[in-house]
Amino acid sequence: MSRIGHMRKRKGKDGQTRYQMIVEVWRDGRKFYKSKTFSSEKEAKSWGSKTRYEIDSGQATKDSLKNRRLSDAIEKFIADELPPEKSNGVNVKQHLRWWNEQIGRYQLNDVTPSLMAECRDKLLQKPSPQGERLASSTVLKYLSSLSSVFETAIKVWHWIEKNPVKMIRKPSVSNERKRFLSEEECQRLLSSCKESRNPYLYSIVALALSTGMRRGELLGLRWHDIDFDKKYIILTKTKNGTARYVPMVGISLRVLQTLRDAETILDPSYHIFPSLNLKRYIDIRSAWTAALKRANVKDFTFHDLRHSCGSFLTMSGASQRDIGEILGHKDLRMTHRYTHLSQNHLSEALERAAEKFMSSEV
Repeated sequence: MSRIGHMRKRKGKDGQTRYQMIVEVWRDGRKFYKSKTFSSEKEAKSWGSKTRYEIDSGQATKDSLKNRRLSDAIEKFIADELPPEKSNGVNVKQHLRWWNEQIGRYQLNDVTPSLMAECRDKLLQKPSPQGERLASSTVLKYLSSLSSVFETAIKVWHWIEKNPVKMIRKPSVSNERKRFLSEEECQRLLSSCKESRNPYLYSIVALALSTGMRRGELLGLRWHDIDFDKKYIILTKTKNGTARYVPMVGISLRVLQTLRDAETILDPSYHIFPSLNLKRYIDIRSAWTAALKRANVKDFTFHDLRHSCGSFLTMSGASQRDIGEILGHKDLRMTHRYTHLSQNHLSEALERAAEKFMSSEV
């Protein structure tokens, strides 16, 4: 046994020589053991020296020396690190399930940048629920979800040292998408949502169109977020971290009043749109995709409902300040942070837009 460790030299079935480096150290009455096989003697010795130093200096722990697979990290991350209140938790789990199926069998140290690049390219060819290729922005979300696992494995669990996701080129994303519904498409989509077997789809879509709220904001709504007397919705958890008030007038008011009257609300902390299978948020993806297909509305995402609300406001004569205030655009609000708009002024702008485009559907 050398100062570095013990190296075994063997030939594989393919006739190639392999070098297995074994590092075994007793420190403070505990045995530290680690082994790895390489294709060259130089690599084996280099790894052995590095591992021996980490053990001697106390950087390596018993836990960090274990052979961990990516699946172990993913499962631990979901169980321990993904908070249930995280608004996009369902999507993150979906992303991580995909990664687990694809490369979960690999040991963490064997997940290389080249392997990540192959998976990135595979994702770019993956069909979306609408049958088209995944958008670059969606691929970035898949990569971001896995990157969070690696960062936690580095900084919290001390299992690995590098994040291979950070070492690959990310797909470029254009933020110039401006898809919004025409008045005819809007009516067809709302009618289609009414036909859905999902009891809440129509209400969710109608609220998205009439208020411009994001999907996570809508699905996270609880009854105590609604003030029927003052006629506004208060959003405490938003994308930019700033709470905002959303006027509740016309269609949005009628939709929420209908939901309230149809239920017996014993606990105002309950979700307005409760999950049917005890998940954090109700899952509307399948129902939404089916509704789009029935309505023959193409190249349209749920987030485009927010764009549509903005376009309805614009065409109804709302000012940029009104739109920024209603939709919670942080940059625009910062620009006009000294301009005060009354709640009545905002309510009138939102009501004009919603009534014009959606009045026949509610």
